[in-house]
Amino acid sequence: MGNLTAAGPLKKIRTIEKFLLLRMIITAFVVGAGVIIAQLTDERFPVRPLYILLILSVVLGGVCHLGFRFGLAWRRGLWAIMVADILLVTAIVHYSGGVTSPFSLVYCLSIVAAAYFLEVHGGLGVALLASCSFIAYGVMESKGVVTLPSSQGFSPPSADTWIVTLYLHVSIFFLVGIVAGYLSQRMKLKGEQLESAESELKQLKIDTDNILRNMSSGVLVVDSTGKILALNPAAEEILGFSREEIQSKYLDDAFSEVMPELMIELLSALNSEENKFRQEIMLNNNQGKKIPLGISISLLRDGGGKRGVIAVFQDLTEVREMQERIRKADRLAAIGELSAAIAHEIRNPLASITGSIEMLHNELKLRGEHRRLMQLISKESERLDRIISDFLEFARMKPPAIRNASIDRCIDDVVALLGNSAIGNKIGIDVRQRVEGARVKVDEEQIRQVFLNICLNACEAMRGEGDLTIEVSLSEDDRLCIKFQDEGPGIGEEECGHLFDPFFTTKEGGTGLGLAIANKIIEAHGGRIIYRNREVGGAEFDVVLPLTSIDRTDNVHASLEETTYTS
Repeated sequence: MGNLTAAGPLKKIRTIEKFLLLRMIITAFVVGAGVIIAQLTDERFPVRPLYILLILSVVLGGVCHLGFRFGLAWRRGLWAIMVADILLVTAIVHYSGGVTSPFSLVYCLSIVAAAYFLEVHGGLGVALLASCSFIAYGVMESKGVVTLPSSQGFSPPSADTWIVTLYLHVSIFFLVGIVAGYLSQRMKLKGEQLESAESELKQLKIDTDNILRNMSSGVLVVDSTGKILALNPAAEEILGFSREEIQSKYLDDAFSEVMPELMIELLSALNSEENKFRQEIMLNNNQGKKIPLGISISLLRDGGGKRGVIAVFQDLTEVREMQERIRKADRLAAIGELSAAIAHEIRNPLASITGSIEMLHNELKLRGEHRRLMQLISKESERLDRIISDFLEFARMKPPAIRNASIDRCIDDVVALLGNSAIGNKIGIDVRQRVEGARVKVDEEQIRQVFLNICLNACEAMRGEGDLTIEVSLSEDDRLCIKFQDEGPGIGEEECGHLFDPFFTTKEGGTGLGLAIANKIIEAHGGRIIYRNREVGGAEFDVVLPLTSIDRTDNVHASLEETTYTS
């Protein structure tokens, strides 16, 4: 079978095929009308030829349809149809009364069809063809070359009537050809303009959708009645709603119970007809997450006035956390410089006091209460010296000596240290590797100190009994995540925000600097420490570090392999 696209535009051929179907329907209607007229007139003209003409019309349509399927050019096929239709109409005219036949104006249908497909030149061409055919038939009828069916009963027209009839028909044919061709040309031009506008509008919609879909900020569009018209994926994520849940709903139906703060801001902008820029509100989204929201609201206007508002907003949680870290770092830097100097000055006399106490303790033979007080002074002096040492380490932490290191070796060293410690020798330690051979650019000594501080805190929280799980995996952003999970009591919600503050501690005798030092080390390595309470009980600390490489990439996201160390 031939290729349709080789015969011409596929769209044009499909339109012509639809025309062929319409043509058969019109032909059937005309023939049916002729049969009815034949039945109603006193002297009937024969109807059998009309049936034959109908069959020929159907056959011609089928042949043209097959021709298009086998690669016939649409212009050739269309002209063949036009010529055949002119001859067919001439035959119908002959069998229905000659030049005075009521069906003589059926020529106009072919002229209109040609003008639709071939514009003005096509309409005029078929009008000329119809005029020639009609005039030729009229001449043959007047000369007696063709004889009207005897049963028809029509008397031949006079010469004047014959001339006027031919003149009127030819005039009508050309007038129809010109008007139909002009209208077809205008319609084609308008169609091309409309198609171009639709294409541009479609492309604009695609571009707009792509922009909205890839924006990191949420976008919410509301009309002047308060109905939500559109929202992008970022808005769905921030608000905790899916598009299907709130699109086409009114603001009070969507947000009055869950996020009244957002509803108030949007309605306020609608009612006041004023833009609002850089507003900040606190709200709980549909998933119960409390978020600081930065929002700007602009009015949508057109020639008729206000159409609604568009809100652009962003979750400021990370921004606020970063600002808080910066404020805390600035505050600690200022305090650290002053405190380090003070601590250094305190340490010198403290060393003298400690040495004097030890000398007195060795020389004096103290008993009872005096001996206990002497031991208390010695113990507290040592504790004070330890606090000062930790604080000086925190305040004057040296920059990390970065080198490519194996995270597995760091964990193995910490596990060995815990196994030999007094508090960790009864703890079961499960090391789970989801990423084997992971390497990071770190200061090994500092990272071991971080891991050891977290593990010692976990052991103390479990009071020396229970299981500690250390899991190495990849985070969602392809960074290395080392999770430390204990079975202790966890930490209260109010205390979570102060875990990494210097001198904040939840245990008796603690300095409150262990986690502060660990957090400072990890931040210096471009990572972060995340804390959460586990649903099954206990605490979890996630140390997230930039991943350098993996020695065995085929083991990334491998099935969980568990190694258990029991001290």
